Amino acid sequence: MGFQFPFGLALLLLLPLLGWFYWRRVQQGRGSAHVLYPHLSALTALAESPWRRHLSAGLYGLALALALLALARPQATIPVPDAQAVVIVTIDVSLSMRAQDIQPSRLEAAQREAQNFVRALPDSIKVGLVSFAGYAVLEVEPTTDHGRVIEQIGLLQMARRTAIGDGLLESLKAIPVDQNNKPLGPSTVVLLSDGRSNTGIDPLDVTPFARDMGVVVHTIGLGRRDGSSQADAFGGWGYWMQFDEETLRAIAESTGGQYYAAESAEALRQAYRNLGRVIGWRPQQTEVSGLFGLAAGLVLASSLLVANLRRRVF
Repeated sequence: MGFQFPFGLALLLLLPLLGWFYWRRVQQGRGSAHVLYPHLSALTALAESPWRRHLSAGLYGLALALALLALARPQATIPVPDAQAVVIVTIDVSLSMRAQDIQPSRLEAAQREAQNFVRALPDSIKVGLVSFAGYAVLEVEPTTDHGRVIEQIGLLQMARRTAIGDGLLESLKAIPVDQNNKPLGPSTVVLLSDGRSNTGIDPLDVTPFARDMGVVVHTIGLGRRDGSSQADAFGGWGYWMQFDEETLRAIAESTGGQYYAAESAEALRQAYRNLGRVIGWRPQQTEVSGLFGLAAGLVLASSLLVANLRRRVF
């Protein structure tokens, strides 16, 4: 919180002085001026609790303080959509994604939560979609048509092998860049995988390119850390059922991103929710004096209402 005219806060020093005058008046027996017959003021004081007697004055003082704060033109940092931002959703579609340790299956859970993630992003940012198995495919170029991305996520099909490095490289190639190979705006890749790279480029060989471009890569490891329970269902492929946590974590940390281990549908949902709170938004200093002025008006109205309810005719 900051103030455009901080010197206006000096007016708040008048409030203790006004409070002192008010208290003196109360002590002198003039605090119950609303009573039509002064000689009954003592009875009024006895019949009414102290906090009720001073509630109206307290609210009035609070309203005055809020009004003075509004005059100082307070500013707050709030997140606003960044129209220049680009997000690439990158999803592993290798055959191990058919595993059902996450219901109804890893792929279906990943599709559902990725779709919810795209729905929650600000409408003004561009979203692209990349899938990868033994090779990577740019399914949708970065676009503000989020509905198209959501539809294509639901159409993803599985294929053999896992090329995490190719998926990351294809994601970087999809980001619009300038003549210096720098993104035109804040760019992010959200990469989900449930396995280990067994073909194509080494993911850690691609990571420096992302770092040099200034692209943040967030990674999600999907499935159980211990894949032994799935070995029988996949003909002894238990080893390949375990996602490569070390590599995914290294990719994220090297590019300034976050790594999430999603061993359940709820954990996957929470990972995408956490990312949705930071991706596509930028902090902006915004004047909020209007909010303080509105609050001052409401508190003042409350003060007048309380004062009106306290009026008695004896």
